[in-house]
Amino acid sequence: MRWSLTQLNKFKQKSIAVNEKVQFGEITDRKDVTGTEETSVEGEIHIRNREILVDLTIDTVVNMLDSRTSEDIEVPLHIESQEVFVEEPGETDELAENVHPVTHTLDLEPIVRELIVVNIPYVITKSDETLTGGNNWSVMKEEELAEDAEKVDPRMAKLKSLLDDSENKEE
Repeated sequence: MRWSLTQLNKFKQKSIAVNEKVQFGEITDRKDVTGTEETSVEGEIHIRNREILVDLTIDTVVNMLDSRTSEDIEVPLHIESQEVFVEEPGETDELAENVHPVTHTLDLEPIVRELIVVNIPYVITKSDETLTGGNNWSVMKEEELAEDAEKVDPRMAKLKSLLDDSENKEE
């Protein structure tokens, strides 16, 4: 997925089809991402005067650890993006988020890698079960919470009576 600018300039006003299979080693340093399977990159490259437009469709499967159970699960990703590469951007040119400078060669691999990393979910689980409790915690109803708030810790009972006395004096 690498082309020199002289190769690309031969195809001005035409488009180049991209159909590649890429295998990334480690895609990110996140501990919950255990790897990726073969990545399919398809799209078209359109060459204009100073711009190279790249329409990308990326399909891959990311192997991750389930957020609840730590089991290995597969998360399919389908990413569509349009990237713009600019030859020799001027100093005054402010580059947008999807605009990249290019000097001698157009390399799509770092862009594909970045798009995959950005689209990996932070939390993923295959379980639809609602958790009602865990180690030292549980889900409460509002009524139970109100009852717990009314209960006074025996260690704080004297302080509460002092607080009640000071409120009565102020009135």
